[in-house]
Amino acid sequence: MQNLILYFGIIISLALGALLGWSYAKKSKLEGNTRSNDQKSYIRGLKYLISNQPDKAIAEFTKAVQVDSNTIEIYQDLGNLFRERGEVGRAIQIHQSILLRPSLNRKIKISALMDLGLDYQKGGFIDRAIKIFQEVIESNPGHLQAHRSLEKLFEKEKNWENAYQVEKQIQKSSQPKENSSRLAHLMTEMGKAAYQKKDYNQAIKHLKEAIALDKNCTEAYLMLGDIYMTQDKLSKAINIFEKIVYSEHRFSFTVYKCLEKAYLQKGKYEKIESVYQEILKLHPEDNKTRIILADYYYKKGLLAKAVKELRDGLRVCPESLNLRSNLAEMLIRENRQDEALKEYQYLTEQIKKKNDYYYCQKCGYQSSDIQWKCPQCQEWDNFVNNRV
Repeated sequence: MQNLILYFGIIISLALGALLGWSYAKKSKLEGNTRSNDQKSYIRGLKYLISNQPDKAIAEFTKAVQVDSNTIEIYQDLGNLFRERGEVGRAIQIHQSILLRPSLNRKIKISALMDLGLDYQKGGFIDRAIKIFQEVIESNPGHLQAHRSLEKLFEKEKNWENAYQVEKQIQKSSQPKENSSRLAHLMTEMGKAAYQKKDYNQAIKHLKEAIALDKNCTEAYLMLGDIYMTQDKLSKAINIFEKIVYSEHRFSFTVYKCLEKAYLQKGKYEKIESVYQEILKLHPEDNKTRIILADYYYKKGLLAKAVKELRDGLRVCPESLNLRSNLAEMLIRENRQDEALKEYQYLTEQIKKKNDYYYCQKCGYQSSDIQWKCPQCQEWDNFVNNRV
């Protein structure tokens, strides 16, 4: 079966290469170019490119360029291949040489500029890349790739205001309209920057704007609640934290400690128990909340109640290693050694098979902590807990 798939893959690759080569040859004929050697090299280069052999593709494209140095498309392909292979200097040289040509039509100029910007970006020349992408956008305001590339660079530089303005332009021209979560996160970053400068009023302003853009932006709520705690505005902080707990359950565990602290300072510490119980009634499979509630009971000296809570959780999720591990610890504290030993034996067999972690639903990146923006694919709001 694998050989058959490989066979059809080769046939498709060759057919595509032939089609692209025929298109190129036809174009050359219309332009009065009667040379055949560059056509053959170009076709061979395409075939190598399709079959994932970039070195051989570069060699063939180089031959084609040597025969006909006026074929700009080949130069662009060659430069892009050098960039992908990490030879940024050669890629830059090629794309710069294209832009120096007289009477370059608008479409090719914009394409060559974009390629040069990607070269600079790959090489780490951030300021130059930003300037080039801005030039592309000036020539073609609807160039989505240039906008996206520019936004990523501003984010990398932590220039959140400029990144926000670029995203606004993207959303203004997007069809269909995109949601505002990216704008909300960028506005939240502006709020964080203001908070770090101790400009609390400006930080609150940005965070409220973020929430107005996306009422589900948990990160903005968290930051706003923290600021209210700093300002000793406990009622406002509690209102924010409770909103996250009840309306955004998947992120509720991120505010439990803050909410406990706020209740404690407000003289309402006992209220946190009812919060945990309400959440578990709605979501009995929520092991994190159950472990936190059990720990709350333990701190109050209610060991039997803590153990019962963990056992209740295992009836719902018998495979949970976190619940079982916490249960074993509780049993040790109660001097119930035999029961604890059974739990540890199970853990010894299973502990290497599973872990509690967060992962990006888009690219699969894993982290021990929740990430609002994925470090790998750079997308927002894609991290979930595997809930072991």
